Amino acid sequence: METKVINHELNKLIPIANELLEMEIPFAGYISAGFPSEAYNYLEEGIDFNKLLVKKKESTYCMLAKGECMLGDGIDDGDLLVIDKLAEPFDNSILIFSRNGEFATKRLKYGIGFIELTPSNPKFEVQIVREGEEVRRWGVLTHSIKKFYPSTRFS
Repeated sequence: METKVINHELNKLIPIANELLEMEIPFAGYISAGFPSEAYNYLEEGIDFNKLLVKKKESTYCMLAKGECMLGDGIDDGDLLVIDKLAEPFDNSILIFSRNGEFATKRLKYGIGFIELTPSNPKFEVQIVREGEEVRRWGVLTHSIKKFYPSTRFS
């Protein structure tokens, strides 16, 4: 299992943004997705996506991915990102942040006295953050949800 290294001193370079965004993730019910298999009789409980995707409702929100900088992590344009605003970022976590007024998603890499915000698509540049530069952490990516069928709701 991967060790999660948290560097509290370097995380001070990326303070939590002031506003907490509200969110609501409704659970619409259950639907059959085909014929039950023999294993169907052995299931003890169903999956509640609210419990699966949201650990802390007060600090969780969603955004839609835009662009191609995180393609190497399988995050495509239009994917729904589930973000925990209060999660402590660790080395190599995917961070949601704003820099110079623009939101972005990159992997967090610790250096000595600085952090790197690294895209997973090699066509994009690594951003170096040093003490005194304005960067606001909006959260850590916890889940990415892909869309396989067009929808008018989130397009």
